[in-house]
Amino acid sequence: MRKIFLSVVIALFIVGTTFVFAAETQKTEPVKAENATDVKKAVPEKSSSETKIRNTAPLKTKNLDKNAAKLANAVLPKVVYPTMTHHFAYEGKKFSITVRFNTDMDRNTVIAGSTVIFDFPKAANSPGVITWINDREFKWVQQSGRSIDICKYDPDCEFKLTLTDGIRSKEGLKLDGNNDNKQGGNYTLWFIDIG
Repeated sequence: MRKIFLSVVIALFIVGTTFVFAAETQKTEPVKAENATDVKKAVPEKSSSETKIRNTAPLKTKNLDKNAAKLANAVLPKVVYPTMTHHFAYEGKKFSITVRFNTDMDRNTVIAGSTVIFDFPKAANSPGVITWINDREFKWVQQSGRSIDICKYDPDCEFKLTLTDGIRSKEGLKLDGNNDNKQGGNYTLWFIDIG
């Protein structure tokens, strides 16, 4: 009988201990939930302070360049045509040269005699008229009567085109005339008209 009694007491002890541990585990879960609630309460406080930061951010953006996004995607302007000594034509008896860029240009910065210079043997910075074909391409035509008036053939006539880095793209970037992948630098090309 002692053995049975002892077995029952041990069994009750094991069941009781298991029950106590189970109850303790259930008790600690609500405590964790309360702690989790406390954590959740802390997060909105951070969010409200973040909201304050967001409310002040637009004030700071007023000082930013409005074209910053435009500049971020801008293409460095370069000359893609003419590239060879024979890339010119005639319009009647006058020289006609087409210039093409790789991006849209600010037409107001492309000025004959200022940022677009043609030096001929008989006429340094020869006057010409610029006609735009589109935002990337224009045509320069000499103003004087004939090509012979500005060229000296002995036996050929060599003349030079200079596009200064005062020429800018629509985004305001300077012409990369010397092709070093940086803003600035004049573009120069010598032409030869066979006499």
